[in-house]
Amino acid sequence: MNIVYPPSRYAGLEILSCAGGHKFREHLHDAYVLWLNSETGEHYTVNGDSKFLQTGAVSLIEPGVPHANRSCDERNSHLRSFYCTEEFFQQQYLHIYETEYTAPLGIRLLEHAGLWRSFTALHEYMLGVQDDLKVDELVLSSFSGFFEQCGGRNLQPVRDTCDRRVAKAAEYFHAHLDFPILLEELAEMLGCTSFHLIRLFRLQTGMTPHAYLTQIRLEKARNLIDHGVPFSAVAMQIGLSDQSHLTRQFKKRYGVTPGQYKKQRQLL
Repeated sequence: MNIVYPPSRYAGLEILSCAGGHKFREHLHDAYVLWLNSETGEHYTVNGDSKFLQTGAVSLIEPGVPHANRSCDERNSHLRSFYCTEEFFQQQYLHIYETEYTAPLGIRLLEHAGLWRSFTALHEYMLGVQDDLKVDELVLSSFSGFFEQCGGRNLQPVRDTCDRRVAKAAEYFHAHLDFPILLEELAEMLGCTSFHLIRLFRLQTGMTPHAYLTQIRLEKARNLIDHGVPFSAVAMQIGLSDQSHLTRQFKKRYGVTPGQYKKQRQLL
């Protein structure tokens, strides 16, 4: 198994390469994840619903949505993920259609072999020695194809019909990562019981509030490491007890230690 988080020169666009298979337990991202497997299929769950991503298809998952995935054939697998911010998507859409779309993009499964090949090629170029002009062209053509499959100029937003209390809790988590959060106080703030809040989280995310908070903290940790913050300070800023706690949680989530991740992200 080889997991790599290489640097990217595109603001709002990062990639992950996982060759050889890895079981990613329930987790979430603070950006959209556009992903595929160039060698085999993927079993995955989104909000507790089981799905299958076949070779030749591309999947999009919204920020903050819990999901898990594993390769059908761990010996012959290459998971390729693109992490895209809302700002990056808007910028690409503006380049192509000279207007903005109405968010959110939602969760989508795009079964289109041409789009799959395009993103596979883009990912491979971003992993290797970059020919900047070629990669720029692939970025534009790949995301142009992506938006076309989503509706092109007539792209329609996917509406969120979920109970807003979970979204409000997530906002509170983001604003108080370095503070101890008590379930009873959080539930009282949101106007429900602790039991009901746990039930809401399980129904909408498939996670408990604590598990969801842990994922947000680890995404923040990754961002802080990218900005050169020392590991001990990272642990403190996201509310973990110490650096060893950070290392255990980070390795469990991303498949690499904070030190390995930092080394991969350093520009050569």
